Amino acid sequence: MFSYNIKRLSRQINTKRLSVVMTVLYAISVLPLLVLGHFNWMSADDMSMAYRAHEYYINSGNVIGLLGYILKVTYDEYMTWVGYFFSATLSSLSPGIFNERLYFLVVYEIIFILTLGVCYFFNALFVHVFKADKHLTNAAAMLTLILMIQSMPKKMPRVEAFYWHSGAINYMFMLGLGLFWVGLLLRSVYDLSSKRKAKLVWACILGFLLGGANYMTALELAIISVLVLIILLLGKISFIKFETSDIEQKKYIYLLWIPACLNLLGFVVSCLAPGNRARGAQVEGFGAVKSILISIYDVFDICINQYSRWEVAVILLMLAIIFWKLSGNIEHRFEHPFIFLLFALGMSASNVVPPLFATGNIEAGRIMSIFWAEYVVMIVLTVFYITAWIRQSIETDKAQELSMTVESSSLVFSLVLVLSVGSLLCIKADPHYYSATSAIADITSGDAGTYKGESLERLEILEDESVTDAVLPEYTVKPEMLFFSDVEEDKDFWINQVVARYYHKNSVVLRKN
Repeated sequence: MFSYNIKRLSRQINTKRLSVVMTVLYAISVLPLLVLGHFNWMSADDMSMAYRAHEYYINSGNVIGLLGYILKVTYDEYMTWVGYFFSATLSSLSPGIFNERLYFLVVYEIIFILTLGVCYFFNALFVHVFKADKHLTNAAAMLTLILMIQSMPKKMPRVEAFYWHSGAINYMFMLGLGLFWVGLLLRSVYDLSSKRKAKLVWACILGFLLGGANYMTALELAIISVLVLIILLLGKISFIKFETSDIEQKKYIYLLWIPACLNLLGFVVSCLAPGNRARGAQVEGFGAVKSILISIYDVFDICINQYSRWEVAVILLMLAIIFWKLSGNIEHRFEHPFIFLLFALGMSASNVVPPLFATGNIEAGRIMSIFWAEYVVMIVLTVFYITAWIRQSIETDKAQELSMTVESSSLVFSLVLVLSVGSLLCIKADPHYYSATSAIADITSGDAGTYKGESLERLEILEDESVTDAVLPEYTVKPEMLFFSDVEEDKDFWINQVVARYYHKNSVVLRKN
């Protein structure tokens, strides 16, 4: 054979610098999505779910009174239509009820809460529970968010995850808030500051509210609450031992039964809503056992087989390198990778059991978006667990230095190169490959600007009091990241009816171009 000599990378990656770089990359990656949001516009259920709140506001102008009125609306819907009271309340608070031009705020609130949830949860788990490096933790959180948002399935999942308020606030927003709640549980025990009590109180309040979130998120959090109660019971009978000698910490561990029970109480209140029976009578789903079996299959078929593209593997490898370094100083022993893998699979599958049980399908974009996002969180945690288990199994010396090794640094650079080159090729073939590039494509093509302009033209017609039967021109463009649904030529179509009611028209119809 032959030998060769290539100059090796001699510099190590500093963990703080890595954290900063990943944060900047994440900010850059979501910037196009935020810019695109300024071309966004209300559609469909935005004008049905928020109708009564909009009417109250335009007639009174009273913001404080509006909040109380929305609670009344939520109660009415709880009794007649939907049980998820927390989601229903926030669905009424669309920015568009104050002014259609404020609808751009939708993507900001979704990106913000998703970022907050992932970062807070990761910080609570890795920094406060495992005492790991905060810079590596932040780098891992940024990569997770990039994977979750940029590799989101194309078309409707992206639209309904970030730009359609009625879907985004009910699903993606609740996922971010759910992660934040789990972080609160952890930090109410392991945070060494004097704010433990305040975090526990907030965990109690938010726990009950999230019991009334969409049933996908609510079920997962209910499962976590049940697991918390089981762990506390096993600790009480000395079947398991908590890894702490801190008396104050043990006290707060056993106080976790309060937010767990309140979360379960909220979930029960949501499930027993009279409105669920009325809505359930209009659809037919699968039985409980069949729903569970199909949900497990869907994790493999949809999340792994269909949605896990090549860049997912590359980013997970980068995360494995980061987790290898991060786990070097963790005292806790990771001994059950197979059990954790089953847990991750089960949690991912439980996510879609409610829609399968209720309607027999998971085709809606908002369902697919949260299915993907939650799967990303679980697969990242699985990579961490297995990486930490491998490192502890081979008993590698603990690493106290603030930099990664030359070998791991070289591997990270290599993966970044592969990701960069591969992404450029994919974007060249399909500008909508990533969420950010799809947003850029909609903006630079002029489609987003045209869509916004035509929406404003429609608004002039709808706000013209002299027009009683509105005829709206058809959109000439339908941006892939923004367009959800539209009125039709039939004035009796449900969207036509809600738009007519929202703008006080006798009828609304579409005029084909």
